[in-house]
Amino acid sequence: MTNVRRVCETHLAGRYEIEVIDLVQNPRLAVGDQILAIPTLVRRLPAPLKRIIGDLSDTERVLVGLDIRPKEPLT
Repeated sequence: MTNVRRVCETHLAGRYEIEVIDLVQNPRLAVGDQILAIPTLVRRLPAPLKRIIGDLSDTERVLVGLDIRPKEPLT
């Protein structure tokens, strides 16, 4: 959660919403989003749907995976 919030606040400030789903409590939801491993981040909007699996610690990979343009060049 820390990694995804950091990326969102840095690159999408005020333009994102995060919903956390506990698949232990709601395993049926994994089928609907085709989640095969956890943790998985699913971006629904804007289309097309995107998924990233892992801890999201690699900011550049997350930005590319979610098709987000960085605010400033990554170093």
